[in-house]
Amino acid sequence: MINTRNDEVVKRYVKALYELSLEQNKGTKIKKDFFLISELMEKNKEFKKIIFSPLVTSKKHQEILKLISKALKMDQITENFLFLLAFNKRLILLKKIIEFYNEISSESKDTVKIDLILPNKISKKDISDIKNKLKSDVKKKTKINFIEDKNIISGFIVKLGSTMIDFSIKSKLDKIVNTLR
Repeated sequence: MINTRNDEVVKRYVKALYELSLEQNKGTKIKKDFFLISELMEKNKEFKKIIFSPLVTSKKHQEILKLISKALKMDQITENFLFLLAFNKRLILLKKIIEFYNEISSESKDTVKIDLILPNKISKKDISDIKNKLKSDVKKKTKINFIEDKNIISGFIVKLGSTMIDFSIKSKLDKIVNTLR
């Protein structure tokens, strides 16, 4: 059983991978790669044992994963992601990561998630106007989250996938403080 802390780690890895897969339009390929890895783990108990072994060094894990990646013709994103897991000693979470990735990718097919962080609540009319503008600019199905954060003082922050555009006063003040140091 994976504990709550590991669940949070799994969610962070999957969220980053999923957003990258959307940006690069590789969601289907990564899902296929994960299916092949799952299948390999089910059929080859030795592979599973080696991948999940904490005694194997991350360097050795990466060498093994490189061979597997080549044999299965995996996408570069999947390969790099597996290398990252090996480097950070997180391969033990691979099965849970694959399950969560499959779950999240089937939930929001062709949907772009946008976070709009504002210093205070805005009117329903403004929300409607912003939604319409972003939907027309993005040209995909969008899911927009309006988040209130008083710490940004004024302005706004837009997060679209792994891209963040920061027009907040707080970030401008932080830059000024850092240059004065």
